[in-house]
Amino acid sequence: MAEEKNTSNISYDSGEGVSVISEKGEMLLRTHVLKGKTIGISISESDNLSELGFGVPHLKDAVIEIARYILASGGKLAYGGDMRQGGFTELIFDLLAYYKADKTLQPHERFYSYLAYPLSTTITIEKQAELRQNVSFKKIEPPINLQIANTNDFLKPDSPDNLYVWSRCLTKMREEMEVICDARIFIGGRTKGFKGKSPGILEELLIALEHKHPVYLVGAFGGITKDAIEALKGNKPESFSNEYYFNNVDYKNMFLLFNGKHPNDTIDYPKYLSQLQQIGLNKIAEKNGLSVEDNLRLTSTSHLSEVVYLILKGLTKCFTNKQ
Repeated sequence: MAEEKNTSNISYDSGEGVSVISEKGEMLLRTHVLKGKTIGISISESDNLSELGFGVPHLKDAVIEIARYILASGGKLAYGGDMRQGGFTELIFDLLAYYKADKTLQPHERFYSYLAYPLSTTITIEKQAELRQNVSFKKIEPPINLQIANTNDFLKPDSPDNLYVWSRCLTKMREEMEVICDARIFIGGRTKGFKGKSPGILEELLIALEHKHPVYLVGAFGGITKDAIEALKGNKPESFSNEYYFNNVDYKNMFLLFNGKHPNDTIDYPKYLSQLQQIGLNKIAEKNGLSVEDNLRLTSTSHLSEVVYLILKGLTKCFTNKQ
């Protein structure tokens, strides 16, 4: 394992000398700039997280820091993930009680947790009742043409047919979630072991770009986010070939089944690569309130204070028309 990195800016690198840090005080004086805005957060563990010198606690720190500043600025949060104990969803609950920039909203009106079938079956009525003060659960029904007999029953992802159902349901959830979002932040993301048609963070990025929403890509934690950044730079990461995923026989069989059923909307990683290469960081910068230089810094810095600052700088410019 690589030497663990410091992401705090407290010790050996405070960010002094970096031009964006010198503007931090001015930006933080602006309050409630995100009132009425919903910011999506796409985050999950990366396959290469430990190789980069990080661990899951670093990802959790990132979620907490980014979420608390969004909430303190009056924003709302949307996240599409499961309800595992100690997971990213639970991290946000405690923050809601402390950051009430928009006092007209209750905690559950500031955090939306989107759940696709069959993951939506794993949260009990009792658990929903326990958490209803903290979060608004959005259980997304499966596509009608899947004809699921009983949406209260959990469907194991243990066959190509079942994985196909999972992929369709996860896509529908991601599409519906993006409709309510005004911008989205991307961190990490697996390229192996996912249950959708493609890595979840990649699919959420492509959907956000289709909606022409501002996006913010944090590259330090690797994963499919870092690979997407490389694609936007014009490079060709290995995760943007179909064959990269075919070591997983179950996924390969689902891939072939999906593409057979959807010849006009196939899973096609070279196509996704081409889309991102054509967009490039210049077009990302046109939408997200940051210069190309700032976006490049966001894709490389491992310091959370700088990550948070750059994201808030971009969001502030987007939503106060101060480009």
